[in-house]
Amino acid sequence: MPTSQFIISKTILLAILLSACGPSAKEHEEKRIADSTRVADSLAGVQKSMNDLNLATKTPAEKKFIKTAETKFLVGNVRKASEKIEDLAAKYSGYLIYSHLQNRESDQSRMELSRDSVLISKQIIVENQIELRIPNESLDSLVRELNKLILFLDYRIVKMDEITFNLLANQKASERLKNYDVRQKRHIDTKASKLKETTNAEENVLNRQNQADQLEVENLALADQVKYCRLTIFIYQKPIYYKEIQVLPNPDSNRPNLFARILNALVDGWIIFEYFIIFLFRIWWLFVLFAAGFVAFKFWRKPRRK
Repeated sequence: MPTSQFIISKTILLAILLSACGPSAKEHEEKRIADSTRVADSLAGVQKSMNDLNLATKTPAEKKFIKTAETKFLVGNVRKASEKIEDLAAKYSGYLIYSHLQNRESDQSRMELSRDSVLISKQIIVENQIELRIPNESLDSLVRELNKLILFLDYRIVKMDEITFNLLANQKASERLKNYDVRQKRHIDTKASKLKETTNAEENVLNRQNQADQLEVENLALADQVKYCRLTIFIYQKPIYYKEIQVLPNPDSNRPNLFARILNALVDGWIIFEYFIIFLFRIWWLFVLFAAGFVAFKFWRKPRRK
């Protein structure tokens, strides 16, 4: 019996010591809250990184690139965001080349409330497509400032086409054409030739000059695309749900009163009676045939005298 009491007492003492050494319920709750906060902060950081529109398009100085970028994202207010984007373009020495702000209706439905009224429900989507020309060196800075407008980023596309060797090839071809033009002009001026040969040579020189001009214009266009990149931005906001009650015209609203309708009915009845009388006079031949047939029938049925 003493041995059993000793074992029970030892067990109770051990349980008390374990409960005293282990974490309390308050500590468990604080740990759970800290873990939840840490997970929420991690998710918020992931969401923020997904909605960031940062670009890093730095390229080697000796190479030439045509940069084009396209993005689409959700904003709080399309009109205000459009104005902000246009201001940013001017801030970074860029300019607007296209803007299409529109309200698009979708999911329209009609529900009849009464005989002369219906409830019209529709969803209005406000969106805008903006195209900008931005200096090449300012593209990354402008895009970083767009992060203040983004509520949700749909996508971002960046394309860079290298044209270093295209520019070099056009430049070499233009130089060759200019040298050929100089030699041809010298040949025409110094050589005595016939009129036809001189005319053909001058036309050939003119064609070469046109080719050289086209190459020069193409180089200028490529240089402009290298200096100013194209940025296309699609922005939209959350749909606006619009409802209105439309009153339909009542077909009985313009109906005349009872006495006017009775008078109209009498007049219409008299006109119908006139048409009926005219119709009877038009079928007079039918009455004649009927009378002749009746007389013939009576005569045939009359008994003959002996």
